[in-house]
Amino acid sequence: MRTATYLRFSSENQRDASIRDQLRNVEAYCTRMGWPAPTVYQDQAISGARNDRPGYLTMLAAADSRAIDVLLVDDLTRLSRDSIESAQAIRRLKFAGVRVIGVSDGVDTSRSGHKLEVGLRGLMGELYLDELAAKTHRGLMGQALDGYSAGGLPYGYTSQHDGHGYKRAINEAQAQWVRYVFARYAAGATVRQIADELNRQGVPSARGGTWAHSALYADSKGVGMLGNPIYVGRQVWNRTAWVKDPVTGRRRRTMRPRSEWIIVETPELAIIDADTWHECETRARSQKSNTAAKQRQGKGPGGRGPKYLFSGLLKCGVCGGAFVIQTPTQYGCATHKDRGPSVCTNGLKVKRSTIEAALLAGVKRDLMSEDAYRAFETEARALLKADRPDPALARRRLSTAQKELDNLMTAIKAGIITTTTRAALEEAEQQAAQARDELRAIEHYEPSQILPRAREIYRDLVASLESIDDVASAREALRQIIGDVRLIPENGALTAEMQSAGLAGALQITVVAGAGFEPATFGL
Repeated sequence: MRTATYLRFSSENQRDASIRDQLRNVEAYCTRMGWPAPTVYQDQAISGARNDRPGYLTMLAAADSRAIDVLLVDDLTRLSRDSIESAQAIRRLKFAGVRVIGVSDGVDTSRSGHKLEVGLRGLMGELYLDELAAKTHRGLMGQALDGYSAGGLPYGYTSQHDGHGYKRAINEAQAQWVRYVFARYAAGATVRQIADELNRQGVPSARGGTWAHSALYADSKGVGMLGNPIYVGRQVWNRTAWVKDPVTGRRRRTMRPRSEWIIVETPELAIIDADTWHECETRARSQKSNTAAKQRQGKGPGGRGPKYLFSGLLKCGVCGGAFVIQTPTQYGCATHKDRGPSVCTNGLKVKRSTIEAALLAGVKRDLMSEDAYRAFETEARALLKADRPDPALARRRLSTAQKELDNLMTAIKAGIITTTTRAALEEAEQQAAQARDELRAIEHYEPSQILPRAREIYRDLVASLESIDDVASAREALRQIIGDVRLIPENGALTAEMQSAGLAGALQITVVAGAGFEPATFGL
């Protein structure tokens, strides 16, 4: 008997003792049952509404690999506070042959009727979270209406508790840099230029790291510095809400209707004057309008996924950041662009057409090898074999036709011979013959017969990688083959290195980019 337990508490205000209490209950249950001590999986200070908990995912993976016979939880809400996630987890565990037991609430998936119990307890757990969220929101609303802090702490402020709540106050050491940001933006500097200037001067960000342009950008949600009205003495709360995506399970920030915003004038918190705020707001609005116009004309980002073969695969060899499209024709380091050369010195760019031509030439040369084709052929045959037609339906048809033939022959032997009997006999014989032919075809099914011109088709596919219609699938295939591509600046040129991830051997491909890429070199 292989036992395991999943333990969780959700709030940082709870104690580690919560985990020990849960484990004590589970271990006592195992002792009563004469079972061995359980393998422990746990998550601390993580909400049960999330499905990306590390310990939870590790436990599910262990169950999928058939390493667990019985999973014990203190109660079912430890598993999940989401009714749908809870039901899906139970279904997944049951499929893996795992019996789930709630020590305190009495749930046991080995009993008939457990589905109703699991569903009710999952719904109760989810309703508890909804009620808790509503109560918390009401409390925060009261704090916001009274001028207290009801959210995060923006850069430029400190907070102190006055016995009733947290009051914000200006942090002059940071406020000087807030004024600097607004003054530079009003003077025409871009947010990327300002972020670079702050990093060059060694100004720590709100989290103590380097500045990114996104921390300054005036977005509609008031998250970026240039879009947060607190700097002009106006606290706005309840502007956004976090909503869980039912597909990905991730939370997304969405805008609330303006009628639900809580706006409190706090002139004592103003760091910049109204004229500077208005000037920056006007410029930001103008830039957003220009960006929207470009998107309508198809000249800007349109919310689509990466549309080039190597998008998402290129990494900076200096900082490890992503190499992204920065102009319509060139890749460059995103960190250098967004945080400035003081964070990453790699300011070299490379034409998309140049890097695709060179890297694809190397990939094609490798994929044209006999070993690569054999790997493709083996995988294709395995997939085709997995799609072998199911003979069960043909057997059932043959059995039905044979029974009909037997009944008709019994009738004929009894002297019941009519025109209808003769027609039914011929039809039954024909159906039986068709079922036998289908069964023979299935039994002699050979995938190789469904792969005519396999080598020719494979070579055509490899040769036309750059013009393939399904770019997303081709890019994922390249990721499996070459992994990430590191672009390293050397003497004013870029060296692109990639380690084969999907083919046998330690394949190393190196190409050099200057004015153009030199021919690729390979070594197996």
